[in-house]
Order: sequence, then C-alpha cells, then structure tokens
Amino acid sequence: MKKDTLFILLKIAGVLGALYLFLVGIKGMSSAIKHMGADVAENIFTATSDPFVALFIGIFSTVLFQSSSTTTSLIVGMVSSGSLGISGAIPMIMGANIGTTVTNTIVSIGHINRGNEFRRAFAASTVHDFFNILAVLILFPLEMMFHWIQKSAEWVASLIFGKIHNVDVLQAKSPIKVAVKSGAKFIEQFTFENDIVYLALSVLITFIMLYALVKLLRSLVLEKIEVFFDQYIFKTVARAIGFGIILTIMVQSSSITTSLIVPLAGAGVLSLRQIFPFTLGANIGTTVTALLAALTGTVSALVAAIGHLLFNIFGILIIYGIPPLRAIPLKLAEMIAEYSLKNKLIPIGYLFIVFVVIPLTIILLGG
Repeated sequence: MKKDTLFILLKIAGVLGALYLFLVGIKGMSSAIKHMGADVAENIFTATSDPFVALFIGIFSTVLFQSSSTTTSLIVGMVSSGSLGISGAIPMIMGANIGTTVTNTIVSIGHINRGNEFRRAFAASTVHDFFNILAVLILFPLEMMFHWIQKSAEWVASLIFGKIHNVDVLQAKSPIKVAVKSGAKFIEQFTFENDIVYLALSVLITFIMLYALVKLLRSLVLEKIEVFFDQYIFKTVARAIGFGIILTIMVQSSSITTSLIVPLAGAGVLSLRQIFPFTLGANIGTTVTALLAALTGTVSALVAAIGHLLFNIFGILIIYGIPPLRAIPLKLAEMIAEYSLKNKLIPIGYLFIVFVVIPLTIILLGG
C-alpha cells in the first residue's frame, strides 16, 4: 500500500514538473519569436493573412502534431509575441478542432477487418469529425462577418483585466511568472545566442513536456477507467458531457479520451448516441492547455485561448441544442460507416482526403 502511495506521489510530482517545463517552453518560444522579429514571423505565418487558408493551416498542423493542444499552444505563443493577431489565430484554432479528430479515426481503422465491430467503431470516431466540421461551417462565416467569438473573448478578458492591452497576464511579481521567466532564461543560455536554436529548443521542450503530461496523467487517471464508463458515465447527456470535460482536462488530450471510447463502441458496449455528448465535453476540456499556455503570455494571448473555449461552447449550444442540427453528425457518421463496411477503401480515402489532401492543397494554393 505504501509503495503504491509512493508511486502516486512521484507521478504527481512528475506532472507538476512537466507542467512547469511546458510553461517554460511556451515562454521560451514566445521570447524567441519576439527576438527574431516580425519579418521572420511573417514568413512563418504568411498564409494567415487569409482566414480561410489559416483555417486549413490549423487542420494540417494538428494532423502533423497529432495534438490540438500543441497547435493551440503554439498559436497562443505567436499571439503572445505579437507576430500573430487574434483575428488570424481564431480560424487556425477552429481548424485545430477538426485536425484533432484524426487520431480517433485512425484508431477506428484498426478494427477494419472485424465487420460490424468496425462499423460501430468508425461511426463513433467520425461523429466527432462531422460535429467539428459542422461547427466550423456554421461559426466560421459568422466569425468572418461579425467577429463575435473574438469580441466575446475580448469582453470576457476585459471583465477580468479591464481594458484590453497587450500586456502580461501575470503581474511582474507573480511567483509563477518569475519562475517561468527564469526557466526560459536558463534554457536560453544553451542556445549560443541564436534565436532559431532558442525557438527550436523551446518547441522541443513544449512537445516533450506535453507528451510527458499526457502519459503521466493517463497513468494516474485512466487505468481501469473503461470498466466504469457504461455503468456510471453515459447514463445521461449532462453526465457524459461533464465527464468528457473533466477527463480531458486531467489528461490534457481530447485525442486520448475520444480514442478510448472507440473500442468500447466497437464492442457494442456503448451506442453512438451515448458517445456523442462525451466527445463534445472533450472538445471543451482540451481548451485548458491553451489557457494554461496563455498564463505566461499577454492578455491578447489569453483572448485567443478564451476564443478557443467559446468556439466550442457556441458550437455545442447551437448544434446540440437544435435537434435537426444535432442529428446531422449522427446520420453522417452512420452513413459513412455503413458504406465503409461494404468498401474498405472508403475509410482510407476519407482519412487521407479530409485530413491531408484538402488542407494541403488549399494551403499551397493560398500560399
């Protein structure tokens, strides 16, 4: 018993250490970009001058990173450095929401030779795809016309910090800010005063620490959790959404939480309608990473992170709150799963076209 307690305490210490280094990586990245100047940043994010192209940059970068948390954290770092505006960041964040669903879709394809098990698993994964795509189809045009997500995020931030200025979120004497800034200064010593090396090292630390956080939190939270899903979690819509939020916050990865339920769907333990609200909760839970990253940046960075949260909340309120819209992701998921059962090339083609060909083509044409 004492040995188990010791292991748990060590894992908690590991989580805290990884979280600190994650924030150091974000701070270092932001500082490096600021040092490099606007010209380099402009070259990196040239396509973001077009919000439509920025949307697909968000999709494709998240597919490459296999993590919307990483993408949104990088976006927040860019906003914090002043090299990316909020209006350019929000479309990229919307795209990240679509790109993050690729992981559980890949997981479902692992069931491809198992008949009805594959049909159920593929439907469970693509319902998340179709919800996020529908949310973007509805909210992206509205955002381009009225900027209501950006304005709402700025309003929320103004309630907390007063009039919006591009100043640090944390006050200069904050122990968190001091500790994170000191850590960033420490790693800067190993970059030979080269901003590109500083940026690369900061990004590497961010990636590694995010991976470590996921692994440590997963080992703390998710062991043996699958057994209790059907009995305690999915009895009501509110409970499923709430648990999706909480679990994703704890593991800092919607990809993990949504991928976990794919085998349960394949086995017939959970129905598609039980799984659907859980994935919506995961969408909200995954926004916490960007909010954490914004703590080391400016109020503008915090506005971008709040925009990510509001995008997901608005999407749920509009789509899940209106029964005809709520039915669309379910029907599309069931339809493509049925066709995929008859032709195994359909899921492969769907995965490749939606997550690689279309985003990459639009990025290249837009560039």
